[in-house]
Amino acid sequence: MGLLENALRASGGLDLWRLTRRFTVHLSITGPLCAAKSSTAQLKELVVEGRTHAQELEMTGFPRADMRGLYRPARVVLEAQDVGQIMERNASPEEFKRGLQSAHWDQLQLAYYCGYLIWNYMVVPFILADPDFEAVELGEIGGTSDRRLRVVFPGRVVTHAVTQTFYFDADGFLSRQEYVSPPLGTAPIAQVFSAHQRFSGILVPTLCRLLGIGADGVPVAKPALLDIEIFDVNFA
Repeated sequence: MGLLENALRASGGLDLWRLTRRFTVHLSITGPLCAAKSSTAQLKELVVEGRTHAQELEMTGFPRADMRGLYRPARVVLEAQDVGQIMERNASPEEFKRGLQSAHWDQLQLAYYCGYLIWNYMVVPFILADPDFEAVELGEIGGTSDRRLRVVFPGRVVTHAVTQTFYFDADGFLSRQEYVSPPLGTAPIAQVFSAHQRFSGILVPTLCRLLGIGADGVPVAKPALLDIEIFDVNFA
């Protein structure tokens, strides 16, 4: 069985995924990356509602408990519960991504980054089966049972990098994702996934750490750039 086919089956199957339209996820995002880029953000209690087949998210509790962030590839908005919309920015995805290369982010930039970070997290590996994705299986990693898939993303998807490498274990569970993301610099990044659980029949890794990668190609365990913890997910 091919690697992607095995991963899709292990994650719940394309037939089930195609029946879904929306997800709701309760999660936290912590770590020095957020503090360095936008020190006022408090992202420990987020409730995120999004579409599974389009890049649209609403992040309640972002960037603080009494606010909400709205993410689209060409628009990001911050709203306060008592006064409604307070900040908005419209730009092309290319302009947004260039802006993220600055040393410090305003709250709209942070919302844009977190928007595509969370959306990509929730739709992989299923989105990799779309016909405009290019996926090539690579050789196994010595000393492990992990298999690798190198993927070229189409321009329609806002993501970390055009080319990314995904690692799946012997059961087909996503274990790692690697890329070089200009907003985070020129060093390679590894997203390391664990604690997989099923929600509505769909497999989701509930823990994710963003780590730097050492010269030997191995993720550096400390310090983590970000820690993402998922508490609950509902697909509908």
